[in-house]
Amino acid sequence: MATESQAAIRFGIIGAADIARKLSRAITLAPNAVLSAVASRSLEKATNFAKANNFPPDAKVYGSYEALLDDKDIDAVYLPLPTSMHVKWAISVAQKKKHLLMEKPMALNVAEFDVILNACEENGVQLMDGTMWVHNPRTAQMKEFVSDPQRFGQLRT
Repeated sequence: MATESQAAIRFGIIGAADIARKLSRAITLAPNAVLSAVASRSLEKATNFAKANNFPPDAKVYGSYEALLDDKDIDAVYLPLPTSMHVKWAISVAQKKKHLLMEKPMALNVAEFDVILNACEENGVQLMDGTMWVHNPRTAQMKEFVSDPQRFGQLRT
């Protein structure tokens, strides 16, 4: 749980993609975050997603993405929508002054990513991608393993 000096980040999830199941569990396990809402294109789908993924009883369920974005109690949004939908919804999230956690790839091309990045910068919100492997302890172990000159010689790239 978050300390009194550090309020928990209240996350909303836009979309009920399969990957969101894993991330909803990660949010639940994080000491400084709380799963506060989910939105889908239908209220039924959002309700089923919340139930299937053990959302807290006080989590809100929305039948539209816009309704979640209008919720003043949401601090950050996880966006696991298809990449082709990222620009539209990332801009909407940023304009609502909510921090953004996006599934990868973040955009279809660099120009789209620049639009997303600019929207976040202009609205003073943070942007993070869903790349988890960098933070896994195994990544450091793999780097150490492949950097061993006795096994592989001099690593160049």
